[in-house]
Order: sequence, then C-alpha cells, then structure tokens
Amino acid sequence: MKTVQAKMRKSSGGEAGTIDLSADVFGAPVYTHLVHQVVRWQRAKKRAGTHDVLSRSEMKGGGKKPWKQKGTGRARAGSIISPLWVGGAVVHGPSPRSYEFKVPKGVRRKALSSALTAKVKTDSLIIVDQIASTDGKTKGMASMLKSLGVSGSILVVLSDKTFTDKGSENTVKAIRNIARVNLIPVNGINVYDIMRAKYVVVASDAVKGIESRCLGSAE
Repeated sequence: MKTVQAKMRKSSGGEAGTIDLSADVFGAPVYTHLVHQVVRWQRAKKRAGTHDVLSRSEMKGGGKKPWKQKGTGRARAGSIISPLWVGGAVVHGPSPRSYEFKVPKGVRRKALSSALTAKVKTDSLIIVDQIASTDGKTKGMASMLKSLGVSGSILVVLSDKTFTDKGSENTVKAIRNIARVNLIPVNGINVYDIMRAKYVVVASDAVKGIESRCLGSAE
C-alpha cells in the first residue's frame, strides 16, 4: 500500500515526528463533483419532508354556491374553497415526501477520500499524537486547540473506542461543550462535516479506522 508522510503534532502544539498515511485516502484525487453529490445526499436525508397543505378534496365546506350565478354584478363563484379565494385550497402544493436518493458506496468512499485529501492539501488536517483529558474540564481542551493554532469551526475525530471506553468519558465530556467544535467518532465521519469545518483535528489512533472506512475494509 502506498503511503504519504504527514507531520504529527503534540497536544501541547509541538511536533511529534511524522506518521504514514494511506495515499489512497489522504493523497487521493479530489473529485469535487462527487463531494458535491454526497453533500447533497446527506442534506437530503436530513430533510423531514413533513410539509403539507390542504388540497380542494381535503378541505371541508364549499358545497353550497356562495351566490347565484347571475344578477349580482359579481364574478361567478361556485365554492368558497376555490383556490382563487383567500383561505381556499392550494393547487399543486407540497405534500409529505422523502427527499432521499441513492448514492453507491463506492462514490461515498471516493468523496470521503477527496474531502480528506482536500484538507491535507490546504494544511487544514492536523493529526495529534494523543487527545485525552483526565479531569473532563473544557478549559484544558480549549487550550489544546489554541496551542495547535486552530480556530473557527473545528471537527475533532476520535477513535470509536474513545466513545465506548469508560476511562475516556472525561475526554469526550471536555471536548463536546466547546463552542463551534463538532466531535465525532471514526464511525460517524462524513463528507459534509469535513467540508464545513475550517480545520479537522484527528487523534493518531483514529487514523487507521478512517483509512478502513474509506477503503471499505471496515464493512
């Protein structure tokens, strides 16, 4: 497997040597059209689709003609629920529906690799040797991010084990309350969150999991 070398940082902000990354994941071609397609797919899945209006057949009333056909000087009217009337029915209005559409797994993997590679090329992906908190204090984790030189919207990716291990509860607790910081496990990494974050901070023990997801070996 071809690899690319990337700098690894200490949580204190200093350098911690280098780390080998899969070239198929962090050095892949950037397919912007696939990234766009997957972002659309993710956003479409989140839409509730519960919008609804009353059509003419769903409204009550309107059975009696409001006034006689001729002789009143007014326009002809057959029903008070006519779409032409204020408070009447709606023609071709929205009704409950699903906005989901299918995207092949291979396309999703390529888009994820493209998003990660784009962050690497812009020096927006930072790999940290260890991300941990013993006291669960947000202040300590905020200080760590500041020492890494990241600000604005930040995506922090930790290994799946960190979220299930009871000994790591303080780490998760300390990060999740920081403003503009989105914390996710490797299992939840996705194109949309990567692209909308200014920086992506990844724990070194999460790298192999990310590569497995992108290469399809995690399934």
